[in-house]
Amino acid sequence: MQVITCIDEPDPNLVRRTRSYGDLTRRRILEAAERVFSRDGFQGATTREIAREAQVNEVTLFRLFRTRDDLLRETILYRTIAPEELLNSKAAWKSDLPSQLEQYVRKYYALLLEREALVRAVVGEGRLLPPAVREAVLEKMVPMRAALIERLQTAQKVGCIRQDVDLGCAVDILRDTIHTGMLRHTMYGTGGYSVDTYLLTVVAIFIQGIRKSSAKNEPAL
Repeated sequence: MQVITCIDEPDPNLVRRTRSYGDLTRRRILEAAERVFSRDGFQGATTREIAREAQVNEVTLFRLFRTRDDLLRETILYRTIAPEELLNSKAAWKSDLPSQLEQYVRKYYALLLEREALVRAVVGEGRLLPPAVREAVLEKMVPMRAALIERLQTAQKVGCIRQDVDLGCAVDILRDTIHTGMLRHTMYGTGGYSVDTYLLTVVAIFIQGIRKSSAKNEPAL
């Protein structure tokens, strides 16, 4: 006589609850890691302190993140957003370059400001990051940079931007200006003008530097 063994299917509700609990724990650890790395530095922060801050034990931490470097990498990349969340369609950039640049600059500044402490830690200790972590961070920056270059290329094709402008270099200059401005403002203040004035001025100077001259006798910048 054949014996049939019944194997119960896993309870889908239990699976969902378990997954939800794991996601919540992972998020708590990442948020705690961001606070600890920002406060103690990448070299000084310990997984024990991060676990304590997250109110979990180290076993749980290492079950979700295999190594300290994995945790460091995921913390830096945590809450990164897709290019589409910062940049509108290429068509919008072709029809209204100044407005699109202003929107990008404002959104990017706000994004940096939200994670100011971690951004400052990356600036201070970026050269000390493990190579694999540094490469992962740089790789994550590529799509956003490429998307912004593509939108400027769209504007360049319709004559809004001079053909001799190196758009990769221009994008790096714009990004670094916003980055540096946010760090200076949070440390020293704006120096008598508003953040809004700073951002609008950045956009105005950037456009003046890349745009195609409208007058024949106007020198290219």
